[in-house]
Amino acid sequence: MAIREDYCLLGLVSDDPDYRICWAINRALDMDFEKQDDLKLHHKRLGVDQYFSLFAWQDEETLLTYRIIRNRSDQGLFLDELKNLDYLIHIQGEIHPDNINVFLKQVGSLPTVRICVPVDIKKLRNQERLWIW
Repeated sequence: MAIREDYCLLGLVSDDPDYRICWAINRALDMDFEKQDDLKLHHKRLGVDQYFSLFAWQDEETLLTYRIIRNRSDQGLFLDELKNLDYLIHIQGEIHPDNINVFLKQVGSLPTVRICVPVDIKKLRNQERLWIW
């Protein structure tokens, strides 16, 4: 799993809407994801503003911030090269790979999730889209 400085990225595939995924994670992992304002980004090549659904939770114990971002919107993809992923889980803070691997397995085992995988950040062309926090 590639970890860049203070964050890592996981990809998630699910047919369920974002609020159901967050509810399942909250319930199973004792987290508290809450809906945030949609994330607004400008896509230079397409010349349009894009809006992506965003949920977030701050873990006060580990000082990690978790964000679940819908990878698709009516205006296109959040990360074009990850078109097979429905959601991205952005985890920011002091990352411990063992803890992230446990989280990855727990989320991947939820009935609403078909697959949860690490994303190699170094291979992304649009890494700057992840630097907005």
